[in-house]
Amino acid sequence: MTSLWSPAVGEGRIEVLRLDFDLAAPWPDADWNVLNTEERERALRFFRHEDRLRMVSTRAALRRLLGEKIGADPATLRFTAGRYGRPELAGGGVSFNVSHSGDCALIAFSRHWAVGVDIERVDATADVAGLAAITLTREEREGVDVADFFERWVVKEAALKALGLGITEKLQAFSVWPGQGELYELRHAEAEWGDLRAARLAAPPGYAAALAWKTP
Repeated sequence: MTSLWSPAVGEGRIEVLRLDFDLAAPWPDADWNVLNTEERERALRFFRHEDRLRMVSTRAALRRLLGEKIGADPATLRFTAGRYGRPELAGGGVSFNVSHSGDCALIAFSRHWAVGVDIERVDATADVAGLAAITLTREEREGVDVADFFERWVVKEAALKALGLGITEKLQAFSVWPGQGELYELRHAEAEWGDLRAARLAAPPGYAAALAWKTP
C-alpha cells in the first residue's frame, strides 16, 4: 500500500492509502477469510475474476486498517449503510470511504471529518460530450476534453460521497475549478454543504483521483 499526500493529509486529519492489484493473481486465503458471509457472496456474484479480486482485496484491506485503528478483530467488524448505500462502521468513530478502478483502489480514513474519495481510469474512447451534458455545468462543459472531464468527475464523485449523497444527486449543483496548489475550488449555492473541500491525489498514469472532506 502507498500513502498519498493532500493538504488535508498534511494536516494529519485524513489518511489516504492506495492499493495496487495484480488482477491476474488469485486473492490470498487470508483476504477471503477476513470477510463475512455477505461479502463473500457479493464477491462471487461478479462474473469476472478481476472484479472479484478488486472487491475481496479492497474489503479485506479496509477491514484490517479499520480494525487496527479501533483495536478490534477485523473479521468481527460490522457495517451499516447510509441512505444512499454508503457503508459506515457500526458504532462510528471513523469516517472512511473506498473507490477502485482498473488495478488500483483508494481508501480514506478520518476521525475528524466526513471523507469521500474517487479514482477512475481515464477512458480515451468515452463519449465526453454526452457524459458532460449530464454531469457538468454549462460553464464546465466549455472546451472540456477527456482529461478535463475525468478530473472533474472524480472530484464531483468524491465530494458527493463526503456529503453522503447519491452519486446521481446534485452533480450539476456545483462546479469544479482549479484552486491553489492541489486544492480545487468548488462553486455552489448549497448552504447546508458547509465547508466542503477537495484536493487532487497523485494517481498512476492514465488515472485521475481526488479526495474530498467536509469539516463540521
